[in-house]
Amino acid sequence: MLEGYFDDTDAVQNKQRLLAVAAALEIAKSAVGAGNGISGARTEYDLQSVAREIGPLADAIQEALAPRS
Repeated sequence: MLEGYFDDTDAVQNKQRLLAVAAALEIAKSAVGAGNGISGARTEYDLQSVAREIGPLADAIQEALAPRS
């Protein structure tokens, strides 16, 4: 989904962030796709919720993957 966003010369931090955001998007897709039984009710609200939470979810993923000392 995000292939080609950064090229081979980009910093490792950018590539790591891209992977975390991609993982967050996969989680969001699964959550939105799960549904709640109300047909058609998950459009604007779900998209706004996902947009609000992608950054914090990516942050949490990166934090969970950070080496512990």
